[in-house]
Amino acid sequence: MSPKSTKARLQQLATDLRTAAPAPEPPAAPSARVPRTPNPARGLRGDFQKVTITLPMDMLRDLRLLGLARRAEGAKSTGVSELVREAIDALLERAHATEPPSTR
Repeated sequence: MSPKSTKARLQQLATDLRTAAPAPEPPAAPSARVPRTPNPARGLRGDFQKVTITLPMDMLRDLRLLGLARRAEGAKSTGVSELVREAIDALLERAHATEPPSTR
């Protein structure tokens, strides 16, 4: 791509950004959250975002062992991803259940 065409393309992109629709509204307050299940069926995860995390090997091993124990008990959500989603959901529920500290 020549420098002229690159400059023209960048100017067009800048114009597109300036005239783009406004950003969507931020999510509602935590008190107005819609309850959701952390592990919906595979076809119902359209609004999920994929996230990569790095875990220590012993923590990953413990999660896998917990998943195997749950599978032996007949649970369906036994993979590491399902366990992590459930743990994050529980953490956020606890965080939203407590009142934020006052700043007096």
